[in-house]
Amino acid sequence: MDNAFYYWQLMRLRSSGQSQIQVNLEVQAWLQERFPQVLLDPDYPDSQLQRQLWSCWRGQEQDADLAELSLRCFISHQIHQACLTLAQRYREHYGLSLRELWAVVLDDEGKCSPVYRPFSLEILESYDPNQSSLSTWTRQLTYNHPELNRLLLERGIYRASDWAILNDTNVDQLQRILQDYHLCSQNEIDQALKLLQQYQAVYRRDRLWQRRLGHRGHCQPPTEEQLQQMYPTVSSAVVLKRLKHLASQLREYRVHVRGGNPRFYQPQDEQELETLVGQQPGNWGTIEDESEGFLSAYRQALKETLAGAIAQVLKANLERLRRRKQGRDRAYLEALHLSQCQGLSMTEIAPKIGLTSQVQVTRLLNLKRLRAEVRHLLISQLYQRLTQEALKYIPIERLHAIDQTLETLLTELVDEMIAESAAQTQAAKPCQQASRFNVALCHAICPLRQRFK
Repeated sequence: MDNAFYYWQLMRLRSSGQSQIQVNLEVQAWLQERFPQVLLDPDYPDSQLQRQLWSCWRGQEQDADLAELSLRCFISHQIHQACLTLAQRYREHYGLSLRELWAVVLDDEGKCSPVYRPFSLEILESYDPNQSSLSTWTRQLTYNHPELNRLLLERGIYRASDWAILNDTNVDQLQRILQDYHLCSQNEIDQALKLLQQYQAVYRRDRLWQRRLGHRGHCQPPTEEQLQQMYPTVSSAVVLKRLKHLASQLREYRVHVRGGNPRFYQPQDEQELETLVGQQPGNWGTIEDESEGFLSAYRQALKETLAGAIAQVLKANLERLRRRKQGRDRAYLEALHLSQCQGLSMTEIAPKIGLTSQVQVTRLLNLKRLRAEVRHLLISQLYQRLTQEALKYIPIERLHAIDQTLETLLTELVDEMIAESAAQTQAAKPCQQASRFNVALCHAICPLRQRFK
């Protein structure tokens, strides 16, 4: 076996966020004693050894715990490789890092009967050697890990293929998405609806026939013949291009509704809010005055709703920590101050609050969850307030016309502010100009810290 060491070397996460190999000498000695010829045979199949280890573990034999650890070691390498594949695929365009991926799924510390149930054990407990290989099963569960997919969605990555998206979208959904989210004209919507119907008439028919023949798997790109059947008078290249464009519009919407950043609207500043309100037909007032008035209302609403949302989330977090462990709420508040207001790294913060590692501080603060909870409250409250404010400057008919655009734009502005805060924290050093989110957060932290003094 070329990779026999996979069965006694565990891939685990260091406190720095990097991966490292942890050799389990007890498992290695046991394997070399029990399967000496197997480990030396380069042609011996992994699947056969895995079946033997799996049977030992499931049969609760004398060395079942060592067999389990051995399989978890192998699984950890497959998880590690799956993360490498994702990072290589998405790093360039989406800035996806290996550390982010490993932090979600590489959580096995290599202990027998662990109190914390690592992801590798979840994979092993759900594995059936009669259904698939262990490496295939591990990759499948890793790629479909809920937290991992949530992380990908935050970066605008929705991993369904174009053809799967087109296959499971109905015409009513498409019409609503193009009309309300993408703000397409009726002519564009009509053409898109016809395109989807032509695609599904051919593609679904052939896919159903393939399933009857026993062929299953991912949706494959349409063939040249299928493209010609969809539109006989149009070149296959043009049809394929139109289908991909339609799929990209649907993908953007799915990322949006699942809480990610679809990169659809990308305002660089508040200018687009001014344009949104300022482009009004007729003599509805002085455009310049109305735009400035609305922008002033927006800035005040953002300042007040952001402060309120942060205060609400901090209160809930402190209360939760107070109930769980006495004194942890004080440590949380101090760590938050040192990280977000002083710019200290997690490693520097740990000894100041009585913890031993960067990982413990990261888990205590859980900044991603903090920002997500504030984001959820902020977008809803800001949208409700601004729709009321907008009525002072524009007629209700105009508000109905821009309602969806306003909500999407506010979401983009909030996401940009949250991303700026996350980038500042990742830099782990004081910035000359703190993000708007961090300024509001530090303002909320100060009075809370005073209560502990």
